[in-house]
Amino acid sequence: MVENSNSKRAAALERLGTESFDLLVVGGGITGAGIARDAALRGLKVALVEKLDFGAGTSSKSSKLIHGGLRYLEQGELGLVFESVNERKRLMRLARHLVRPLPFLVTNFKGDRRWLATLALGLWIYDALCFFGNYKNHTTFGAKKTLALEPQLRSQGLNGGILYYDCVTDDARLTLECALDAQALGAVVLNHAKAGKLLRDEAGKICGAVITDVEGVGKQIEARAKVVINATGPWSDEVRALASEPGILKPTKGIHVVMDAARLPVKHALMMSSPRDKRAVFCIPWGLGRTVVGTTDTFFDGSPDSVEPTRADVEYLLETANSYFPQAQLVSADVLATWSGLRPLLKPEDETEGASAVSREHEIYDAPGFVTIAGGKLTTFRRMAAEVVDHAIAQLGVKTKSTTANRPLPGGQGLEESDEALEALAKSLETPGLPEGGARYLAGEYGARAPTLVARGKADPTAFERLDPELPSIFAQVDEAVEVELARTLDDVISRRIPLVLRARDQGLGISEKVAARLATKLGWSAERTQAELAKYRAVVSSTRTFRS
Repeated sequence: MVENSNSKRAAALERLGTESFDLLVVGGGITGAGIARDAALRGLKVALVEKLDFGAGTSSKSSKLIHGGLRYLEQGELGLVFESVNERKRLMRLARHLVRPLPFLVTNFKGDRRWLATLALGLWIYDALCFFGNYKNHTTFGAKKTLALEPQLRSQGLNGGILYYDCVTDDARLTLECALDAQALGAVVLNHAKAGKLLRDEAGKICGAVITDVEGVGKQIEARAKVVINATGPWSDEVRALASEPGILKPTKGIHVVMDAARLPVKHALMMSSPRDKRAVFCIPWGLGRTVVGTTDTFFDGSPDSVEPTRADVEYLLETANSYFPQAQLVSADVLATWSGLRPLLKPEDETEGASAVSREHEIYDAPGFVTIAGGKLTTFRRMAAEVVDHAIAQLGVKTKSTTANRPLPGGQGLEESDEALEALAKSLETPGLPEGGARYLAGEYGARAPTLVARGKADPTAFERLDPELPSIFAQVDEAVEVELARTLDDVISRRIPLVLRARDQGLGISEKVAARLATKLGWSAERTQAELAKYRAVVSSTRTFRS
């Protein structure tokens, strides 16, 4: 497979330097990948470049939720909530394997500034904004029933709770499937390809960018395009500076902590209120024996290339969780993993506003040959992408309409809006040799693409070997990551294709050498490259543990 994987990349690099494109999309997060997919579906000639890996920035550091944003309702952002709840419903249909219903429990305690009746009214509005087409409408409970739903919840002062539904997702895989679909539609799609100097024509109009192949010798390529789209999230101002455009961002940092579910056994996602500043913090049952608590929301002025959790960040989240689950007595030693990301939020008119008050709305900025998209939410990525392409084709003088509202993502084909279809798929994957729970796990991660993973195991018994004693992930996923899913580094594989860095008790360190050896065989790495990959991955793990120092 060395020649196959490497030759595919070489061919993509060749196309990037020799062909002229309608759109050059810079940034391979969920927005950039969504833009490339939308444009390719419209018949445009598209190239997508990402300096790291698809979803390596903000798009793999979210709360892993596709949600309407109940707290945005409280802030009066009805337009954003309306857009979000309806996009949530649509994504459940287009990517059923990756966007799955999750029950949420909002509690009310004596002294809370929100009355239970007020919460109920807000949720009626929430349900109404998606025309009562939610997975299930909300239900209100008294204290006794609320404690029956979550027995570890603090009972003192509890008035009751409201159960409603939003969705959980794998944000990195959602991003990846958009990129894979764009590639299948003819787009040039490259990770580890960094955009630098912007090219200009004789009239001074931007007409492309110099792209550096980060892999190998750092070859530089001049990529030509009629419009360059800046979809780099927290790096937007850096790219705008290349075009002599002013800065527009006021990023905020959000961190999450991962714990063994035995230490914090919740059955529902809880919207908690921090005892310190009354901010909303989620406690999420993440499956596979893990619970997640997050997120923080603090302004960040450093480099987006280095975002790490501090001791204060972790203490804030544990304090909030302990206030709702006092029996847990969580301490920092209970934290198995963390992830930290930046929200690429727009500068507010009043910069004295707190981080949580900054709007999550997006904005599109047009200049000749150059379009920037900034702000926005994971949930609304598809609509944002369509709007950006609309802006770009206005410059191209082309009239086309987005069709992403009706096209399932690759793994979603045949699973549209049906729990039964996903269950049937999981059952069909049951095969001797798969770890316990492996069929359901593969169905949820890969959807309609999952049978190829099982086929790998049938052809090569080593492909069914587990990567971790507690988790159902297998070596077939490593092979798929390299041969199909554009993974080029050890970090690509263990952090995003199979996120052991977040889920494994040892964050994937124990299996990393064996995975690296398998990648070395498939990608033709030298012994030196293999050791360098291991060192880089250990550094990634170390960066998630800075709160311990």
